[in-house]
Amino acid sequence: MSTVPSPTLVIADYPIGFASGFGETLFNLFSGFPEDRLWSAHPRHLNVADEKKKGQSVKLPSATRPSVIPGRLSLTYYPFLKVQQRLAAKRALQTARHIVDTHAIKNLLVIPVTPWILSAALSLYKSRPQLNMILFVMDDWQGHHECHHLPYSRGRRRLLTEAVEHASVRFAVSREMAAHYESVYGNTWRVAHNGISRNSIQETVKDSCRKKHVLLAGDINEFRFDAVMSFAEAINRHNGRNGKPIELVVMGDVAEKHRRPLSSITAVKFLGRQPHRVCLDAMQEADLLYLPLAFNKAASRISQYSLPTKLPEYLATGKEVLFHAPSESALFQVAERHDLKPRISSTDPAALDAFIESWQAGNENGEARFSKAKTALLQEFDIDVLSSSFQAAFN
Repeated sequence: MSTVPSPTLVIADYPIGFASGFGETLFNLFSGFPEDRLWSAHPRHLNVADEKKKGQSVKLPSATRPSVIPGRLSLTYYPFLKVQQRLAAKRALQTARHIVDTHAIKNLLVIPVTPWILSAALSLYKSRPQLNMILFVMDDWQGHHECHHLPYSRGRRRLLTEAVEHASVRFAVSREMAAHYESVYGNTWRVAHNGISRNSIQETVKDSCRKKHVLLAGDINEFRFDAVMSFAEAINRHNGRNGKPIELVVMGDVAEKHRRPLSSITAVKFLGRQPHRVCLDAMQEADLLYLPLAFNKAASRISQYSLPTKLPEYLATGKEVLFHAPSESALFQVAERHDLKPRISSTDPAALDAFIESWQAGNENGEARFSKAKTALLQEFDIDVLSSSFQAAFN
């Protein structure tokens, strides 16, 4: 007889089901969780589509730089943002306390991204120590700061250490992250990440003789820009010397600072962030699915320990997937464990040029490739197994 989960409050930077890897992963991991026992607390300016709503939304203050102030002036606004964040943390704490007391919340899931939200969550726990606190690290805390050139201060390091110490259960998004955090903190860490239903895996694979449509279904930010730029430039070089042009379609948000250099490459087409169903349909139409992670030093920890949300969805299509990431990254390690190809661990122009020429001219055995992909999905990305393990922490 299964145990009904206890009332649970999630405090995070994004709501469950938000149109991002973060929101999609939570939506899938909470599959089947009773709606009347789940509350999702998040900044009030973020919302989810009706079909992705899960649980009950709790609106927290939104401490963000106003959109009318351009990104290049963000440093000048930073002192005002810090004041906003301190006030927002106090108000968020008041709101969260009310939810905990009113609905007899037993579990508190905390996902560290923005320091003020993590601070508010820790203050809530300290004021209500009877809560069962669960910690889920999706992006490496230090890596997140380094990637966005944020101050990784002693106070911010202390926040994460306190969260680790107070948590009764700790989840990391990859095996590599779990092993690293266990070595640093000396605690036990479980692994939770996005997965896919067995019923969503294609039964057969149809290889296309067409080799011209490459899809990146995801955002372009510091976590992957240099990889994408190097690959786009390689496609552009190919198109300049070949009568069979290739198009790289980006279905996701592009950070302001990265849009201009990518826009100068004629092979790149931007469609913006699309509903999940539209992304899945686009994957079926693509000839190659592109899965990149950054190679630059500032993003090294993010690349090493993170695991892209789209990975299981890509593999389930039966289409060819290009793993373009550092060899030590969790993503590349998945590909090596299951011999998933093609994979490239370099931004070297010659290596990328050689891959593109080989890919467009090649005739790979799709059935053998898909057999390996299905093995990876069943062994590591079965959402029924992942969600069951995840939700066991909330009983």
